[in-house]
Formats: sequence, C-alpha cells, structure tokens
Amino acid sequence: MRKRGAEKRALLVVPRDISDWELREALALLDTAGYQLYDLVRYRRVSRSRLLSKAKLHEVAEKAEALQGYKGSKIIVYDELRPREYFRIVKEAQVETIDRTLLILEIFALHAGSREAKLQIELARLKHQLPLIKEAIRLAKLRELPGFLGPGGYAIDAYYRYMVSRIARIRRELEKLRRRRELERSKRRSIGLPHVAIVGYASVGKTTLFNRITMERKATGDEYFTTLSPKVKTASFDGSRIAFVDTVGFISRIPLEIIEAFHSTLEEAATSDIVLYVIDVSEREDVMIEKLGEGIDTLRRIGVIDKPMIIAANKVDLLQNMDDLSHRLSLIEGLASSIYPGLRGVIAVSAITGKGLEELLWRITTLLRSTRKYTYYA
Repeated sequence: MRKRGAEKRALLVVPRDISDWELREALALLDTAGYQLYDLVRYRRVSRSRLLSKAKLHEVAEKAEALQGYKGSKIIVYDELRPREYFRIVKEAQVETIDRTLLILEIFALHAGSREAKLQIELARLKHQLPLIKEAIRLAKLRELPGFLGPGGYAIDAYYRYMVSRIARIRRELEKLRRRRELERSKRRSIGLPHVAIVGYASVGKTTLFNRITMERKATGDEYFTTLSPKVKTASFDGSRIAFVDTVGFISRIPLEIIEAFHSTLEEAATSDIVLYVIDVSEREDVMIEKLGEGIDTLRRIGVIDKPMIIAANKVDLLQNMDDLSHRLSLIEGLASSIYPGLRGVIAVSAITGKGLEELLWRITTLLRSTRKYTYYA
C-alpha cells in the first residue's frame, strides 16, 4: 500500500469554457509531470484583474485541505496567474500553487539534458517568477518600512536583486550558445546542406518521423516534450543530402516567456529552408483543425512567415475509416493554404509503418531543387 506523502497530488483549477481537447492536454501535462489528479474545479473569471470569486476561492481552499500531507502536492491553475491572485490563493488555501506556465517548465526540467535546455528553463522560470517577487516585496512593505526605524532591508529584496543578476548572466551564456549554434549551421550550409525543420504540436510523432527519416534512435513516447534541444542529422534521398532538425513541440497558447527563453531553439525553424509541419491526422476533426491554426500562429510568432511548408499528416495507421482520409487531407490543405501562403502540399504518412515516407522525401527534394537550394551530392 502506498504510504501517505509518497505521491504528488494535484488539484486542477481550469476555466469553465475550456475545450475538451485542451482539458485532455491539461490532464496529459499533469500525468507527464508526475501528478495524480485529486480533484477538478471549474471557474468563471470574475473580471480581467480577478480570476476567482470569493465563493470559488473558498471551494478551492476546502478541496485543497486533502492535499496536505502529500509531499510535492500542489494547486495547479491552468491559466495565467497574476501575482495578486497567486497570493490570494496561497493565503486562503495554505498549499503551494503554480500556474500553467510553471507546470510546463516542470515538465521541461524533467526532460532537460543539455546545458542549453537547462539554462533556457531557468531563464523562463526566473522571468515568470519575477513579478511574484515584486508583489511579495510590495505586500511586505505594506506592513513595515525597512530603513526607517526598521530592521533593515528584507531578505526578499536581496533575492530579487539576485534574480535580476542571474537573468542577465543566463542571457549572456545563451547568447554564446546561440552564436555557436549559428556557426555550426553556417558550416553545414557552406558545404551545400539545406535544412528542413520538423515542427508541430507536442506528441504528434515529430521525433518518430525524425528517427524514421534519419535512422536515428532518439527517445520517443506519449509523454509531452521529450525533445527540448534541437537534434540535427543528415539523410540522403535520390542523391540529395539534407539536414533534418527535430524541434521542441508546440502547445496551445504557448506562454510568451517560453517563446522568449527558447528563442535559440525555435529559430531553427525560422532559419530553415523548408518547414515540415507534422499533424496528427487521427485526432478529431475539430481538434486537428484548431491545433493546425494555433500551430501556424505560433510559427508566425517565432518569425516563420515566408518559408515553404509541407504538411505531414501523420498517424494514418490509427485511422479507423480510411475512406475519411481524403476528406481530412482536403480540410487540412484548405485551412493551411488560406492562412499560410507558403504551403506546398499535404502528404499522408505513418512514422511507425513508413507509409508515405518515400513520397514525402520526394516532395522535399523536388521543392529544394525548384527553389535552387541545391544539396551536396554523394
């Protein structure tokens, strides 16, 4: 029997208008982070500045009592949590609380292997927590005035200064790593290697497709964000040699702090010759279309606006009705071409079985040659 305190429990607090697929995404993130769902609370935002009403806050606090005694258990608010709202919840519930961004960063920390990934995660976490520290200082100073008949500066003031200094130091280190990555990319280009960035939502099979194309053995699985640092490997097809780049997966409403912190990683897509967008064609149609729209919007936010793009409609092996495939491909092509003018085709593939892979590679090499991105020939 599991001992009390041996598992991490989570009280999940979500907006009332959250869609079904976003709720499934939230539950998948909880599971990936190692939390066991204890209970679920839905709320309707009171105003722009206030998240929870007094009654809803009291309900959260009551349910959070069951989390006490379980080490690492938390209240997880699946939303952007303002500093004042954060302190309201913590004061009322007396339980550690995190928001959606910090939950994602916890998962990133579990999968971070490279020094660059660890620095990016620390930078995002510090930038996200900086407003919380400011609010903590403000609340503390409402009760006493240090420096004027007071005990001196607060320890939290010193921690705030440390955070600011640490953020500046991390940025300098990441800039060095970014320049190194840019140099490596320039070397590959100098010998005629075009770059194809594999992008898409988390857990759609990007790394599995990358492994299938390049004969690599990167770790894969149903967990979110198994890839944090981009992996580059070359592959040859029809006499052409191409560098494929596996990138970090997207999520709905990707937080700004994560985009900024992972800029050097995400810029692999912005500097590529072709964007290979992977989509899970076996998902519900409305979910598939919504993710496609949000994913292309994320590409715009990181500077991908004019690159030729090929969509790999992955996981055709999971479709129950293959007659539905042509309809789904038409839907994908219709939406993508209306919002992304650089679309160059939609190819049905299965990264697991290899179905459609030859057609996909043929389309990529043909597109590279037509755009005069000549490759190095073996």
